[in-house]
Amino acid sequence: MVPAAEVPAPVGFMRGVGYTITDADDAFLAMVGYTRRDFEHGAIDWRAMTPPEFLHLDEAGMKQAADSGGFTAPYQKEFFRKDGTRVRVLLVCAFVPRRENEWVGYVVDLSARTAAVATDRDTRMPLADGPLPQDMTARLVGELVRERSRMLAMLDNTPAMIWAIDRRYRLLGANKAFLLVSGASGKELEIGDDMFAGRPENIVADWSAWYARAFAGESFVTAREYDVGGKVHIEYHHSPIVAPAGDIIGATVVSVDQTPRYETEARLRASDARFRTLAASLPVGIFLADASGALTYASPRVAEIFGAKPEALAGLGYRELVLPHYRAVLDREWQEAKAEGRTLEVTMRIRREDGAVRVVRLQAEPAEHAEVEAAFVGSIEDETERLALSDRVRQREKMESLGTLAGGIAHDFNNMLSVILGFAELAAAPDADMTQRTEAFDAIRTASLRARDLVQQILAFSRRTERAHVDVDLRALVEESARLLRAAIPSSIELDVRLPPLPVLVKGDAAALQQVIVNLCTNAAHALRGNARAKLVITLEMVDERNARLVVTDNGPGIPAENLDRIFEPFFTTKRVGEGSGMGLAVVHGIVTSHRGEITAANAAGGGAELTVSLPATAGSAALGGPRRSSWTAFSAVTGRVLLVEDETAVSNVVAQALRSAALTVVTCASAEAALAVLGEKSDAFDVVLTDLSMPGMRGDVFARQLATLFPALPCVLMSGHRTDDHEGQLGGSAETRGFLQKPFSVQELVTTVGRFVRSGTRPT
Repeated sequence: MVPAAEVPAPVGFMRGVGYTITDADDAFLAMVGYTRRDFEHGAIDWRAMTPPEFLHLDEAGMKQAADSGGFTAPYQKEFFRKDGTRVRVLLVCAFVPRRENEWVGYVVDLSARTAAVATDRDTRMPLADGPLPQDMTARLVGELVRERSRMLAMLDNTPAMIWAIDRRYRLLGANKAFLLVSGASGKELEIGDDMFAGRPENIVADWSAWYARAFAGESFVTAREYDVGGKVHIEYHHSPIVAPAGDIIGATVVSVDQTPRYETEARLRASDARFRTLAASLPVGIFLADASGALTYASPRVAEIFGAKPEALAGLGYRELVLPHYRAVLDREWQEAKAEGRTLEVTMRIRREDGAVRVVRLQAEPAEHAEVEAAFVGSIEDETERLALSDRVRQREKMESLGTLAGGIAHDFNNMLSVILGFAELAAAPDADMTQRTEAFDAIRTASLRARDLVQQILAFSRRTERAHVDVDLRALVEESARLLRAAIPSSIELDVRLPPLPVLVKGDAAALQQVIVNLCTNAAHALRGNARAKLVITLEMVDERNARLVVTDNGPGIPAENLDRIFEPFFTTKRVGEGSGMGLAVVHGIVTSHRGEITAANAAGGGAELTVSLPATAGSAALGGPRRSSWTAFSAVTGRVLLVEDETAVSNVVAQALRSAALTVVTCASAEAALAVLGEKSDAFDVVLTDLSMPGMRGDVFARQLATLFPALPCVLMSGHRTDDHEGQLGGSAETRGFLQKPFSVQELVTTVGRFVRSGTRPT
């Protein structure tokens, strides 16, 4: 609301939108005889208070204002006063820039005098005699001069330099900042002066070109750098001056000192360059990601690891290179990390654009810094070589451990062969009765199964990859390892094995856990060399129902105090050169950790070293069973036809005879090629194909895959004397049409496995 004047002036003020008056001072209200209460209740309407014969002047004034850039020429009109009388006025209006239909107006009372003044109490007071408007033009010019003075005051208090020129490069106007700078340069410019007078040619050339662009109607920004004892950056904003008729009559320039902004941008560019240089030199990839996991920034190393162009990885593009199984894991882990606000860590496999499969580890932390426009800050590291090296080191240590076991294995195996050969000769003796022969065959079978288990243990121990963790009887594993170690370590070392009465079940890989036992014991045996009263103690016990503890103690020289914290470090060893790699205990530490356990080293109270392995115990069936009892199982008749493919004649004969004993019809072939020829003539003549994996010519796995393609409904069972956990992938076909037998197998295992695929409903019993 416009402040009320103590004594109304002969010039009133009002503002409005369209034909509605929204504000007015007391001087205008006094002219038209209304009170402020009338105004606030909407009692004043522009058109209602204008006599009809003057409405066309209002319309013309508004049109003129629109055409001329916002101002009307002063014109006279009359208003109806509240009491019905008329008052003659001089009116000047202008539209408010950038506000739709909003205007302001000055109203000069042209009547003999202003009769009364409105008050808030709706009372009237006689107005003292005042000066009558004698020179309306002078008054109007005075108002315009005051308005110009206010505008110049505003411009003069602006730090930016502002000036305007006509098309002949003469100064039309300028603010104080411009005039001060021009005066400091040697010649103070005045209105009408030539802007180029006395200026260097290069400056005249540049500014002539810029002014020409403005005269052509272009608004643009140019920038210049000046050295005035330090670099100063100035931006010039050029605009044309357009007359109401549409002609361009000159140009305006606003000059702004942008030095602080340029310096800030230079620091940001330098900081960004340092960051990018650092990120590019790191062996790991650095990235920023939003809450969905979409990359908003990735260092060049990320593109190198993924083997793709940076633009292909932007957003969620990198996910296309993650193998499907790991992609699902990544998505799930990302959502959980986002929901819980925690660190994300995922190891996954990717397929690069060149087809190579790599193992990468992704880590991401929630971004808590307010200036980082990302939800996660993370790194990506290629783990392929490191994991391959770790696998090679572990495999080498495993082979060294297997070498330690070789003596014990050979000893046990020779014992079993002695049993088999001895009882075979006794069974073949002409004077042996049926009871003696049955006992001999039973002993032969038991020794053969024991030999089979030993071979499977060797194969499992030497495998290059780790098996899935299953329930393992640690008691049986320690007992088995100790028996083999007894034949491998010097006989001068007393081996004391202390086991609990009941099985100790842990979740793990039996071969890896046996490697832990063997490595710890061989290390202890090495420390006992030259000790006349050497003793090695293996103790297994249940600490409580959830934790098992394995302790290997020796009475050797012990571990120096300075080495206690280092013995599990890779390549750390106290042995002489050529006696060890320093990786044995590091591998043991890795195996124990992967089983969610702990290993510690200390010096025993009575001297010597003590290594303790703690593992979480579980409930379930042990993977290693007890000794098998020999028994003969009778089979009921099974109607079915088997195509047996085996190149070893002795094996082929015993397998065929075992199957025929169960009333199965068997046709034998010595090669996969011969079997395909038989199937080509009568493929529906067989219920199942039983084939060996290793054969001359076409291998059994290739043959199995061809069967899955040519005869998809024909089941196939693969036999192998090698340790393999990928027989399902080798067979092909569906799970309903494939099987596997690990050699050597019993007759019961053979008939049970093959019997699952014959067409008869009768099953082995």
